[in-house]
Amino acid sequence: MEIALHILVVLMLVYAAICVIYFFFQESFIFVPSFIPDHFRTKVSTPIEEFRLDTPHNGKIHAILLKAENPRGLIFYLHGNTGSLKRWQFMAEELCSYGFDVFALDYRGYGESEGSRSEAKLHRDVEFCYDYISSKYESQPIIIYGRSLGTGFATKLASRRKSDGLVLETPFYSLIDVAKHKLPILPAAALLRYKLRSDLYLPHVQCPVQIFHGTKDKIVPHRSAMKLYHKAQGINDIQFTTLVGGRHSNLNTYPLFRDRLSAFFSSVLLLNSHRAAPR
Repeated sequence: MEIALHILVVLMLVYAAICVIYFFFQESFIFVPSFIPDHFRTKVSTPIEEFRLDTPHNGKIHAILLKAENPRGLIFYLHGNTGSLKRWQFMAEELCSYGFDVFALDYRGYGESEGSRSEAKLHRDVEFCYDYISSKYESQPIIIYGRSLGTGFATKLASRRKSDGLVLETPFYSLIDVAKHKLPILPAAALLRYKLRSDLYLPHVQCPVQIFHGTKDKIVPHRSAMKLYHKAQGINDIQFTTLVGGRHSNLNTYPLFRDRLSAFFSSVLLLNSHRAAPR
């Protein structure tokens, strides 16, 4: 009996230690930034304008605007949890090829962006940057585009700001849902300081929504995105495209992805033109 009790106490201590480690080091699991020690160097052929914006709560956000020839509007792009604009400028340029200017920013601690992090501060940075750049495109359609981690910011932004479309690439129901999938034995809801509750915000998004997810995604399970889709189905103008065999970082290589994305952009532009037409 004493041996069993001793084992139980040891297991409880180990479990408590794991919870403590998870709580205090969770940022290293969620955010995997790369830094830009020297001044940002663009490696794309598309013309770029740089911004360094002072946001609330002592944020210093580095952002870029890639300029398309005769742009049809703006894509406000929120990237995933790894790298920095040094990497994501190439995805921004690819989106630029659809005929839109693309604004992309680095979160605090990424690239040249600075400031202490919290979920509230990150959301506020995103809103500040959106307000800044959208004021320059008042007469043109604006599409919010989130990828992976960025979908958590994009969904809340689209629920709080006017936009003409929302694209979510490899989204999750919430960060809590992803954490439960990775470590089901831990009380994720209690431990996570970054919850990114897309499930709370997507039902309040008023613009058309396009979701993309792959069946072989090992980072964010396909079922988490489907769960998010069903949360808002019937409320929003929402479409879900499944890429069979698609992984977390290769959806843009699928012709179906490019075709559906192009069709979504065209539908947003058409809807916007009808709204703008004189009556």
